[in-house]
Amino acid sequence: MAFKREETQLLMPRGEVFFDLELPEGGYAGEFPMGNCPEANISISADKADHYDSRTGIAQKDKTVPIKVERSGKLTCDNFSGENYARYLSGSLTRIAQQATPVADEVVMVSQGYFYQLGQTAENPIGVRDVTGLAVKSEDGLTTYELGTDYEADPKLGRIQITVGGAIADKTKVKLAYTPVAGVYELIKSGGVSELKGRLRIVPDNAVGANRDMYFPSVVLTPDGELPIITEGSSTDFAQMEFGLEVLKPANGEAVYVGGRPVPGVL
Repeated sequence: MAFKREETQLLMPRGEVFFDLELPEGGYAGEFPMGNCPEANISISADKADHYDSRTGIAQKDKTVPIKVERSGKLTCDNFSGENYARYLSGSLTRIAQQATPVADEVVMVSQGYFYQLGQTAENPIGVRDVTGLAVKSEDGLTTYELGTDYEADPKLGRIQITVGGAIADKTKVKLAYTPVAGVYELIKSGGVSELKGRLRIVPDNAVGANRDMYFPSVVLTPDGELPIITEGSSTDFAQMEFGLEVLKPANGEAVYVGGRPVPGVL
């Protein structure tokens, strides 16, 4: 009678990653999808204490006792959503309502050949975009400079450039007038917290192999590696952001849970 061998269960893992941020005031924000994450892994390392019997000429190991286990890993995402950007910068994401409030006397010191952002202040360092009715005048308001001759403008970006050889001399104060278009945009600000604590869930949809949900009730995400801003790679090289992952054991539970899917009628 031939031996019956165990069938090899191969695995090509795929799936979705959800992060549930732990709130400073207590509780959790809810599981938010991190989008496409082409890589998620954990590595496990263990320390052990070895005992040696030294009653003979050569000490021989007669016992080893595990004393510590660490679980860490890496999470790689190419979904550059505002939420993920904020996570990577350990900051916050807010949605700013830009008001259609006319600006008549924004004074800026300018020089020829340089670019200037409209509406840039300490309270709004990013400036305003998408403006109408742009005009550039002398500081006393008596001279209106000519678009295309004295300056160039991109109203959608809210930017101007002072033309070299135009009527606006270097280190001259000019007065800007414009009206922002009403709208809402995302603003991401970096923060002072270098890590994010929460819960992590991976819902698989494997190319090959059984789907087993993974749940980590206590993890720490830490931004890791470089954040691409401008690249000169192949046109197929999409930017990615990486997070270091520390898997912790909560006080009343285990560090990792892996759950299969119920099969109807099978006990």
